[in-house]
Amino acid sequence: MRAQGVSFRHAVELLRADHFPLAAGPSSLQRKQSTVRVLSPPIAADADDRALLAQVVDYYHESFKGSPEAQEYLLRRGLMNAEAVEHFRIGFANRTLGYRLPEKNRAAGEKMRGSLSRLGILRESGHEHFNGSLVIPIFGVEDEYRIADVTNVRGLYGRKITDALRKGTPLHLYLPGPHRGVWNEEALRMSPQVILCESLIDALTFWCAGFCNVTAAY
Repeated sequence: MRAQGVSFRHAVELLRADHFPLAAGPSSLQRKQSTVRVLSPPIAADADDRALLAQVVDYYHESFKGSPEAQEYLLRRGLMNAEAVEHFRIGFANRTLGYRLPEKNRAAGEKMRGSLSRLGILRESGHEHFNGSLVIPIFGVEDEYRIADVTNVRGLYGRKITDALRKGTPLHLYLPGPHRGVWNEEALRMSPQVILCESLIDALTFWCAGFCNVTAAY
């Protein structure tokens, strides 16, 4: 924290990535704060909107696999199902995405952050929109094979994993703008019957119980 002038959480991410030795010399502790992020960004600077959303989904998915608190939430809900986690690319927004982006005073950082803000991943303040939320993407379907296309993210649903929040904080979040896409569309195309739930978490409960022809109406 002292050597790089970063927050505790950011320092943890740097240590996880093995960017620091365990012991820092006196000279390093006296360095001026650097504005350069040494963590590699999870998104490409030249990616279009479709690729950006897919890369964010991948990052959140990997974050979920390293987040005991997010896994515990699914466990409490009876949804800690390895097949469901992989099939639906379930993720977790743990506030670390911004640590891996270049600063906004640099050209690459300004471009990346601007694109993520326009898509609704980052808010105007720079904070992650889905921070503290389980994140479930809604994919479009590739018509020829009737399978979900993980490069075509139509929307994102977020559910806070704790109810201990400030009054007025929503538990359920979506990307700004109209809700797009149909969750689990590929299964619906192959079934003459549809189980329709209000919430996506409820629909996921049916899926984990073996009823795959289920979706949510948001």
